[in-house]
Amino acid sequence: MAKKKVLLMGKAHSGKTSMRSIIFANYLARDTMRLSPTLDVEHHHVRFLGDLVLNLWDCGGQDAFYESYFERDRETIFRSVELLIYVFDIESDCPEKDFDHFAGVLEAMEENSPDARIFVLVHKMDLVAEEERELILEDRKRLIEESCLGVGVQHFQCFGTSIWDETLYKAWSEIVTNLIPNIGVLESHLSDFCRICDADEVVLFERATFLVISHAQAKRDHNDDGGGGGVKGLITDDEEHKHQEGNEDGADINGEAGWTGNSEDLAAEKQGDIQMSTSPHSQLSSPIHDSGDDGMTTPQTPGSPGGVNATHTAGGTAVVSHPNHVGRKPPSNQITNSSPTPQFDAHRFEKISNIVKQFKLSCGKAQSQFQGMDVRNSKFTAFIDAFTANTSIMVIVSSKPQVNGQEWGTGVHKAATLLNIQKARSHFEQFIPRS
Repeated sequence: MAKKKVLLMGKAHSGKTSMRSIIFANYLARDTMRLSPTLDVEHHHVRFLGDLVLNLWDCGGQDAFYESYFERDRETIFRSVELLIYVFDIESDCPEKDFDHFAGVLEAMEENSPDARIFVLVHKMDLVAEEERELILEDRKRLIEESCLGVGVQHFQCFGTSIWDETLYKAWSEIVTNLIPNIGVLESHLSDFCRICDADEVVLFERATFLVISHAQAKRDHNDDGGGGGVKGLITDDEEHKHQEGNEDGADINGEAGWTGNSEDLAAEKQGDIQMSTSPHSQLSSPIHDSGDDGMTTPQTPGSPGGVNATHTAGGTAVVSHPNHVGRKPPSNQITNSSPTPQFDAHRFEKISNIVKQFKLSCGKAQSQFQGMDVRNSKFTAFIDAFTANTSIMVIVSSKPQVNGQEWGTGVHKAATLLNIQKARSHFEQFIPRS
């Protein structure tokens, strides 16, 4: 079992404990208000991906504690560190002192753990006016870079974050991915799986935190006319905030876990624009033919219908997704792990992490266990399902013309995709061992 020492540092009240509690302790953002300040150093052993244990040192940020960190406990705190996460409060009333502490931490790291990876989070960005965020963040990154270079630190990553949106998941996904030793091999096999499923994108999530571990996507054909499916613009910036705190207590009159939607969702449902189904993923249809040597099935190929269906399975319970929450992406059989092309929402996966994590908490309140969900519209079908013992997977497949009267994403095609997920589980367990 691999143990990794992770330092979480920053001034008092910068939000360190809040973000840790959201990511690893299943807190909702609004519940962090009741957390008390960290005194001295709190130690937390967080299991991630089964056999990876994060030895997380949450360090109090009061001035008196920093004196202790830099003098009496210098070697104890900064020795054998795998990864440093330093948090700046963008609304701090004494930024000069913050940067003095930051420089002291960097010097101690260079002295005791020179090979440690360094991540800097500029936190509480939601408190900055939206039109000024990019400019202010770039200015703060410039100051952080100057501090790093001043003590000889050449390599670091910086993110703007907030507990109220997906940026927190984006930053922490990048952080934990750096601790996975065989991530390159995992990405390679995920790309193969994406090709076999004839999928547009495949995303792997850590099951407990729902942080993004890896993803593969079909490479766009430059001659494509722009049709097809995908998760471009899965949730727009205006729409995402409607769901941040509105889905925790979504239980219907029958006591089933549900999703508290906005007025547009409910209006669409009344008009019959959204159809729901409660068939759980475990109930596959009859055996599929055309399977390869590995037992997985390549679905019959391509094109693009209409209408919106949402099938979310949480212990057999249905919930609703609005058609405006999904987008499109062109199909191809060539796979790449490169960054998404500019027309895609760069935060689409983290938005999914945020929403599904909160929905899982809703299921828990309704005494239901989240298993997976399907979302289908005229552009694509998204399958989210339990994968290995420690991961969940999302498979995005473009919508195609009806085959034998069946809409794409249903019937045989749905069964083939879910069967491929089932067949691939034991293969991927080799790269993501059980605990």
